[in-house]
Amino acid sequence: MCSALILLGILACGAKADSVWETLRQGNGLYAGGKYAEAINKYNDALVELPQAVEPKFNKANSYYRMDDLGEALDLYQDVAAKSKDMSLVAKAKYNLGNCFFQRGAKQRDSDLQKAVDDMKTSITYWRQVLDIDPKNEKAARNIEVARMTIKDILDQIKKQQENQQNQQDPNQPKDQQQQQQNQQQDPNQPQQSKQQQDPNQPQDPNQAKQGAGPQDPNQNKDQPQQQQQGQNQQQEQKVEPDATAQEIIDNEQRQKKERQILQRGQYRPVEKDW
Repeated sequence: MCSALILLGILACGAKADSVWETLRQGNGLYAGGKYAEAINKYNDALVELPQAVEPKFNKANSYYRMDDLGEALDLYQDVAAKSKDMSLVAKAKYNLGNCFFQRGAKQRDSDLQKAVDDMKTSITYWRQVLDIDPKNEKAARNIEVARMTIKDILDQIKKQQENQQNQQDPNQPKDQQQQQQNQQQDPNQPQQSKQQQDPNQPQDPNQAKQGAGPQDPNQNKDQPQQQQQGQNQQQEQKVEPDATAQEIIDNEQRQKKERQILQRGQYRPVEKDW
């Protein structure tokens, strides 16, 4: 049974409690076997029998997390954190909330950098709440440091994008430069400058041309059909646990991003010419 899952811990008695416990145990078995949708059905059955139980909700949230449905997972974790009287379970729910926001932020780095920063900051807020409950939680403390470094990287990326936008040539800029050159030529005391020397203070960013480009894998195999199958298999195997560390989430997202790029390149097929 996965360590992230829990069995019924509330006070209950009689055949009803035994039935709910058995249903929850079956759900956890399905979860451990990767059958997350079927596990969710079992957790729903347990909640029908005992609506006030928070343990099935927590395990149900874990299942949605593994299915990459972060929205459903977030709602359930928040419900557990708000309603559970077991502080250890509250800490687990808040820790996983931090993971959800961190993972969502990591996914948004390709589309909206500011939203990525906002989600990363929210993840830090939840991990700090975990430390308020359990000051010795080393994973939460380490995750905060990883999130801070990631936020710094994203802010640097935003700054570079803003600088690149400012450095883009304005339609009127060439005329201004031409006028400046003419003024320099009219001044006999102004030394001649080559085109390369006109702006000695203009820094050159060797990485500017690479901005936005995806990572290139020099060892990429050209056998695309086989790579597509391998990439799909790896995606199934590399889904992280809800209680993973922030670094594990980053590593997993980078692997999936590289696999997506390989699959996208694999969709291209050169046209065979018959003339």
